[in-house]
Amino acid sequence: MFERMLAHVYKQYLVMIRNPSELSWIFVYPFVGILSIGFLAIYFTSIGAPLDMVIYVLVGAISWNFYGISQRAITYGITVDMWNNCFKHSMVSPSRMRDFIAGNGIFGLFSSFIALVLVGVLGIFLLGFSIFTGGIYLALSMASIFIFALSIGLLINYTIITRGHNFMSLIWISSGVIMIFSGVYYPVSILPEAAQYISMALPSTYALSGLRAFLGISAGEPATLILVAFALSLAYLLVALFVFRSALRKGRESGVITWY
Repeated sequence: MFERMLAHVYKQYLVMIRNPSELSWIFVYPFVGILSIGFLAIYFTSIGAPLDMVIYVLVGAISWNFYGISQRAITYGITVDMWNNCFKHSMVSPSRMRDFIAGNGIFGLFSSFIALVLVGVLGIFLLGFSIFTGGIYLALSMASIFIFALSIGLLINYTIITRGHNFMSLIWISSGVIMIFSGVYYPVSILPEAAQYISMALPSTYALSGLRAFLGISAGEPATLILVAFALSLAYLLVALFVFRSALRKGRESGVITWY
């Protein structure tokens, strides 16, 4: 099992090093995001906004970059095979669903961690803020966000397998939609009341709130918020595992898997 799992990690690694543009997801886009959002927040402080606003926004920007890379890894585990018309080979290999999820998940977690460290160091030197002061709460918050991203990625994979590769745009669209309801750049309390109910069902909302509460820039009990984030993330994961297994079964029955 361990070798089969590592095979998925190695496949993602080969795809990345053979296509330099793929490296930009770790070494370019995160820096663009943190700088653009960070300097915007600093501008607002220069015209009278409180300093906490900068920290609030930077926490959201760094955390959501972590989410995006984590989700992308689990979805690219399938889409790359479809683009290269070799998905059927993966399905007839000794590899199992657990190997696919574990291998691609590990690659996503490792990639996200590298980006987090690099962007975190940049934040210290250029923006005067260290995300690492979050300590254990930073680790727990990112862990729950990773589980949630993994779950959403598996749900997207279900749609791609059962509906076709035309739904691959969900890989990028879903992250933006979830970001709106998670309070990445603003408190969810400013959203319309109906939208706030959606926010309360997302573990990312609680993960961000817990980390911000620990940093003293948001209200709430950090430990309780992180605990809720983990509970919701695990619930999403259980549903996603069931749905993804169903997608693989339907794909084999309908012959969709053999098209790629």
